[in-house]
This record gives sequence, C-alpha cells and structure tokens, in this order.
Amino acid sequence: MREGGPPDTPRNIDLKHAHNKCSTAELDSCRNAVRNSADTSIKLMPNHHIGSDAELHGYYFQCKLLAKARELPMSKKMFDMISMYECLDVDSEDTFNPTALKIVNNLPHYKSILAQYIRDLQAIPLQPAHFDCIADQNVHTGGHVYDTIDTREWRPEVPCRVGVYHTFTRSSSKDCRRHKVCIIISGSLTEAAEGFHNLWQDSADHITCSDLLKSEELNWLRSATHRNHNRIASDLARLFGLDMHHVADTDDPSGNRTMVYPSTHTLKNDIGVTSDSRTQHARLVDSGCFSDISSNGILFEMFGSEGYWLFQGPRDYSDSLAQAYGSVFASTDEAACIPTSTVAFHPLYQPVNRYNTVRVAANNPHNSVTPQPRDTELANEFLFPDESFFRILEELGYNRNDQTLVLMPLVYYEQ
Repeated sequence: MREGGPPDTPRNIDLKHAHNKCSTAELDSCRNAVRNSADTSIKLMPNHHIGSDAELHGYYFQCKLLAKARELPMSKKMFDMISMYECLDVDSEDTFNPTALKIVNNLPHYKSILAQYIRDLQAIPLQPAHFDCIADQNVHTGGHVYDTIDTREWRPEVPCRVGVYHTFTRSSSKDCRRHKVCIIISGSLTEAAEGFHNLWQDSADHITCSDLLKSEELNWLRSATHRNHNRIASDLARLFGLDMHHVADTDDPSGNRTMVYPSTHTLKNDIGVTSDSRTQHARLVDSGCFSDISSNGILFEMFGSEGYWLFQGPRDYSDSLAQAYGSVFASTDEAACIPTSTVAFHPLYQPVNRYNTVRVAANNPHNSVTPQPRDTELANEFLFPDESFFRILEELGYNRNDQTLVLMPLVYYEQ
C-alpha cells in the first residue's frame, strides 16, 4: 500500500516510490537532509526504514557538484558491497552440482571449517586496513607516477555475512538448467569506512562534493573494499575445495596474498556523479545502487536463511561477450537507483502500516555458524518483498521478464 506524504512535504522530497507510509522520524530525516538548500533532493526507495542505529536508510540523494560536502548525508558504511564468486563450470550431466551435494551431506564438517576460518581471521596479528596503507606517491622524470602497493600489510575484515550458496540458472536459450555453487560476501571495511566518515565531518565545511569525490581516500576505500572481499573469497575457495581462478594481489606488499575476481558485485552504499554530462550532480545512495552503472545483474540481500536474490538485466544477444546475468537496467524518468537489501524491522521503529506489510521472522537455521542467537533487542523480523514492492522495482527500471535468480545458502556466517 503506497501513500504520499503530508501536504507540507517539500518538493525536493520524493515519496512516490516509498513502499510504506512514512513515519514521522523518516520524514524528519528527509527534511534534515534537504534543509540547507533547495538544490538538494532526496528520494525514498521501497526499502526505506529507520535502522537499529536510529538513522534513515533506503534513499537516493542528489545535490550540486560544487555544493559544500556538508550537504551529503554521508553513510558510516561507505562502499558496503555484496560480491558473488562463481565456481568454474564443469562438463557434467549431473542434475545436482557434486560440490553442493558434498557440502550438504557433510554439513557439520563444513560449518566447522567456516567457523574456524572466522576465528583465524580475527586472530591475524595485523591491523585492519586504514588510510595509512595508501601507497606513497613517487615522482619520476616526465611526471608523477603513483605506486599502488600498500605501505603496510593489513588484515582482511570479517564480513557482515559470508558463505557458500547454490542456485539453478537457465541457459540463454532457456533449454536447460545448471546447478551452480558460489561464494557470496557482504560487508564493508568497518574501520576505514568510519575513518572516512570522520574525515568528511572534519572537512565538510571547507571542500566541495567534487573535491570529496576526487579524494584519494575515497577512491582507495572503494578499491580496498573490493580487495578485502576478493581475498576472503580466495581463502574460502581453497578451504572448501571450490574450483576458482586465483590471482596474486599485486598491491599487497608481502606478495603472498591471492584474490578471486567476482562474477558480479553490487554496492549497497555508493557515492558518485550523475551520468548526464550536461548537468552533473553529486549523488549518494544508501541501501541501494546506481542502476545506470550496474551491469550483470543487481544483488539484493535478503535475511540470512533466504540468502540473496539476483535481479537480472536485459540480455544483449548482439554481444558474444555479454554478461551472463544481463546488461544495464532500462532507463526511466526516475532517479537511476535500485534497492539492494530488505528491511530489518527494529522493535522501536516499526512501519506505520505494519499489518499491510509482508513480514517474516528469521532465526538462526541449521546451516548458519553464527555463534549465538541474535540479541532480543535487535531485529529478527524482515520485509519479504511483495507484489507492491516488485511493481515499484519495475517503475525504477527492472523488468520482471528478465527474472530473479534465488541464491540459497548451503553454509554461512552472519554477524
């Protein structure tokens, strides 16, 4: 059930694609985000909500590129992302993937492997990644040459969620199904992302959004978050005996770290510049991604026991190297954004029309290695996207004829 905001809602607050009626706290957050300038705008996506941190999530924000950086409602988890790593295909007539069957038939063993890996990751005697890792600039004859090798080694951070998943995909001709296994990792570089948030707070009154977007720290944080996930995927692939291509992390000073490149990835918190070159603006999305630069599908994070959904894009049959899960979503007159996570309902911040919302309670299932049940103060009820939710996605550019791939957990860890 979609309802508009109160009559006094400013024009630069767009509630057209809100899934539920907005609470007073959500409307107040929107007004605060655009209060400093009429040139700013905020749009609520269908997964809008107040989180357990008492802050608004599920929105797209836009302002002038030369506006002061203080206009931006900066996230404390910048470049939080989901990365998916597929096992290499094997020629087999089997209906079910042998690797998936091996894990299911010996689940306690693989749960212990994942739990031990998380403990080992936490025990590595290195500091996590931070801005002191950024490579030094070297000056050579003829101009400036930048090294990319980190100034020190750093410990990969434990993701918010990590595990091995499986799914059934269809061929492009839709004449057969393939059972695939993949690793999926979701999270951010917690300490570095908080450090970037602090940096933004200290400098926001003195620099423009353009300056912030060009900053070395922001671009390093995006790259390092990718590398963090890629390193963990490489470790897990070896531990679980999954067939993947491993490459050296050439930016690691020890020369010993390896990575796996993802089949697709989706940012859950992102910042950038609008794609219209004539009237460029700074833009920021929270619990969503920019659909005009997202290719090979968009990952949507459900609750732990449900796994992930992959919203596929339109197929490009003219390109022999086309992405397996489609190209960029259709362009619409709306802001180019798509939600990337469901809503975790906190007991203190329930939706206004809660009884019209499809909700599910999710406890730790048998294939989770989460060390203890969720604290009763935290959310354990989640939004399950309904018909109304999908209609909004279609208005934002997703075509349901391109299908949704369900990625189900075999074994996973969740903070």
